[in-house]
Amino acid sequence: MAVIVLLELMEPADAHIIQASEEPVEASAVRQVHAAPSDPDVPGDPGPTTACGRDTAAMLVEHWQPAGPGSRWYPPRWAGWICPTCDTAVRSS
Repeated sequence: MAVIVLLELMEPADAHIIQASEEPVEASAVRQVHAAPSDPDVPGDPGPTTACGRDTAAMLVEHWQPAGPGSRWYPPRWAGWICPTCDTAVRSS
């Protein structure tokens, strides 16, 4: 499964502001980091729900590519914010 890393923000409305500004996301703005499968019709975009079942519409895409097979699916800077359900789903796929 191609994994898209998504940031669930404390204030979901901020996702569009942050995306438009292209500024890095401050850790204090992130509630949790999720994984979603790639949309089959639009590679690089997330599908409608995360691996844990949350809606991806208000989440911010974190552009990250794992180094290779067996590498972590998320960037190291977000290690403390990983959704455990998403992590389990990605590791078992």
